[in-house]
Amino acid sequence: MTKKEYIEKIANLIINRVRFHAPIVTDDEIDFALLEVVGIDPTLPIFKFDKELDKVFFSAFKLAKESVQFNLILTKAPILNENKVLQMENTFIIFEEEMGSSLLANIESLNINYRSHTKFSNEINEDYIALNGQKIELNYLPYYLHKKGNNDSVLYEISEFILNGKNFLLSFTNPYKQNRKLEFEINVMLPRGYYIFKNDGESVEIENLCNKDKAYFNYNLKGAKFNFSCVSGLESSTYACVNLKMTVELRPLEIKKFYFNYGENKYVFDSPRDALAFFKISQNKMNEIFDLQVQTKDKKFDDLFNRYIPQNIWLSWLKNGVDEESENFYLKSRENLVKNIDGAVQINEHFEGLKEVRFFRNLGWKRVFIVPSENRYLFANKVKYFNFTLLTKEIFSKNKEIYLSFGA
Repeated sequence: MTKKEYIEKIANLIINRVRFHAPIVTDDEIDFALLEVVGIDPTLPIFKFDKELDKVFFSAFKLAKESVQFNLILTKAPILNENKVLQMENTFIIFEEEMGSSLLANIESLNINYRSHTKFSNEINEDYIALNGQKIELNYLPYYLHKKGNNDSVLYEISEFILNGKNFLLSFTNPYKQNRKLEFEINVMLPRGYYIFKNDGESVEIENLCNKDKAYFNYNLKGAKFNFSCVSGLESSTYACVNLKMTVELRPLEIKKFYFNYGENKYVFDSPRDALAFFKISQNKMNEIFDLQVQTKDKKFDDLFNRYIPQNIWLSWLKNGVDEESENFYLKSRENLVKNIDGAVQINEHFEGLKEVRFFRNLGWKRVFIVPSENRYLFANKVKYFNFTLLTKEIFSKNKEIYLSFGA
């Protein structure tokens, strides 16, 4: 191995630590203000180097800093000229005996240079549910993901939906007269960063060390094993997750149901019925957002507006993202279809090819049929209102079907 190859190898090890290592923090009392006072950037990783910096490591750190940003803290005097070393961005020479106990404790807490496996698996998993080691692909239905199936003679049903974060409903059924068991795993990815995790037996508190934001992974089971790093061989990783594994044991004809939530609030449901009610609330909330469906002479537009655009938007929300193009298309199309006037709704009579408009009102769908006629009227509850086409709250509350004509 040449000297250049050796330096490149060390630089890659440094880069791997910066990209993948997160601090192994046992206490969340980090004094970021103290770090800033001495010039350390608390938004960047801290790499504490306790050896004398020689030419080889200087070249390796310099090469690594071309690819990744980090604070390099040298606790021993370098063999090289100090001024040359300090020309590297975010590099500090601070002797342990001079830095004080508080600063040392903060640096040690956030240090990413600790012993670990040097060969990482760079393939980072995303959210998934696995049964007996097999990842289950959920199918989209408005507005949740769902899958029913059979895995090693255990019937399962899985649903994922959005309300106060991500929610998971799972049901496992043993239809046989013999005991059955199944290995279950769920993996929820977190935004990349530094975290501290606290598990109280009903929820995992997830605190972002840098901005102090908190989230919770809520669960209603016992005997689960947790892992919080997506990188094999690392106890703590910048690619963080909540990974839960457990063995589900089922007696003959037994049904077990589980509920998980990842969101900003800490709570747990006492019964599967409560979790199912929560799912129904989520569906109503989504229908209140996407509260309009149409049937026109343009089937392509109908499919886009009724299904594919809401689906794209919802799937982006599920991944904590925003699909601006789809959202803008939906809002502009909706504005072109209907106008809100003092709490009532006016359908655009000039919208070409319009046959039917469905509105989600009062926890149900109301159908408005556009009918050809020489007269202008609204027909509802067996009453025809001539020269009136405004859909009021009262009309929606008393009718499931409404007929509307804009005249010749």
